[in-house]
Amino acid sequence: MGELGGRERGSLAERAVRRRVASVEETAQADVRALMEAGLALMVEGGGRRGPRVADIVAAAGLSNDSFYRYFAGKDALVAAIVEEGARAVAGYVRHRMDTGGGAAERVRAGIVAIMKQAADAKLAAETRAVLGNATSMSAGSRQMAVTLAESLAESFAGPVAELGAADPVRAARTVATSAVAAMQYHLFKEEAPDEDELEHLVSFLLAGVASAAR
Repeated sequence: MGELGGRERGSLAERAVRRRVASVEETAQADVRALMEAGLALMVEGGGRRGPRVADIVAAAGLSNDSFYRYFAGKDALVAAIVEEGARAVAGYVRHRMDTGGGAAERVRAGIVAIMKQAADAKLAAETRAVLGNATSMSAGSRQMAVTLAESLAESFAGPVAELGAADPVRAARTVATSAVAAMQYHLFKEEAPDEDELEHLVSFLLAGVASAAR
């Protein structure tokens, strides 16, 4: 009995409840993932110029209206979830690319190039453009998400920028991050991928800015 209890604690009833809760949570996660993927696919299909209807999203996800409203208060809430997930993915990718090593200037360059990849990669560009286009309707939420993304990216740039001698590394890192994001958005909405010359110009310009703000 003691050995059995060590492997799986609780009464039979408690264990049955835990299995049921785990099953419900697994189903909920699958439903939310299906709705988000369907929503994103429809946004990309519409080019970010028209938002998909809830009816279209649930049909594409193979779910019902009841299922949708069980998880989201409305379409704006779904868009917010997609925007948040995208922002987290971008911030994580930038950190990963900057963590690959090298000197401070090389790490700053890697971060800028990683941000610009959202406009340089055709698939990422289509997804990012569509999400940003649909996010304009949720003004307060999208503004806060943009601020959160900028702050997260600035944190990644702060270390190498400080190593480069910036007198105010927090402000300098924020300027690098927001400038790179603005350049990325320019190319996104122009629907033109930045070429190597554009990338090198942006990197050189921002690194020169950091150098000019040195102690």
